[in-house]
Amino acid sequence: MASYAYEPVLSAKAWEFLCSLSRKRQQRVIKLINLLAEQPWRLGDYRTTDSTGRFLENIRLNGFLITYL
Repeated sequence: MASYAYEPVLSAKAWEFLCSLSRKRQQRVIKLINLLAEQPWRLGDYRTTDSTGRFLENIRLNGFLITYL
């Protein structure tokens, strides 16, 4: 098992979405999430803010949009 700088945590909505994907697409998304855990400083394609004003990074990759802190 790999050791990451951060532990990925998914919202309930994200988990439901992940479970609805084919096995191949699930593996792709998990790979992307683990890449972000390995490189948490990675800047997204664009930045948004949540309701409390925190900056959220957004990455579009392989047909997915992943938002992270």
